[in-house]
Amino acid sequence: MFSYPAADDVLQDLGDKVVTALVDATKATRSDLAEYRDVFPAWVADSSDRGLSNWIHDRLWAHLRRALTDIDSVELADQGVTREVAVGLRYRARVKRHTMRDRVRSYATKAALAFWAQSDTLEGMEEVRLGFGYRWNPEDRQIGSTIISLRDGLDSDAIWAVEVDAAPGAAATVITWTPVDPSLPQIDLYEAVAQDEEEAT
Repeated sequence: MFSYPAADDVLQDLGDKVVTALVDATKATRSDLAEYRDVFPAWVADSSDRGLSNWIHDRLWAHLRRALTDIDSVELADQGVTREVAVGLRYRARVKRHTMRDRVRSYATKAALAFWAQSDTLEGMEEVRLGFGYRWNPEDRQIGSTIISLRDGLDSDAIWAVEVDAAPGAAATVITWTPVDPSLPQIDLYEAVAQDEEEAT
């Protein structure tokens, strides 16, 4: 029977290089968005949520790809709208924008439903599927914290989500993470309004 791994175990298994790469890629993407907004404010203002999400997704993937290329345990898969990061044989992640409740959106394709269903994994071949990405503030249209999340089912709440950050230390980069309690009641009006805007990113 599949048992959900704890967040701290997952972070340890992923390793500092992978987590740092995700944090750095998110920071670089946040900087790209700021520059894009400074240079072309009208273009950003006119962008649909989906269009801007796709633009951000492309930037995040570009930064992440460069940061992860030289890590032996990592394999990257870029198949159009599906972009995945495999870390060893145990972890596979999709790069996703997270709502303020740390939900992710995707077209409910057979492949997407299978990916997010942790319990469909065969015994003895447990593969943990994660969400790599960032939290999106729809009101300000700003990239928030770097997020790693675990869920079981496409439309389900996160089993756990952690905000991760990295700071240069004396000897190495120091990874910090903050658990997000999924049981806390939260109101996400944007999510209710945007139910019909299923996004592929």
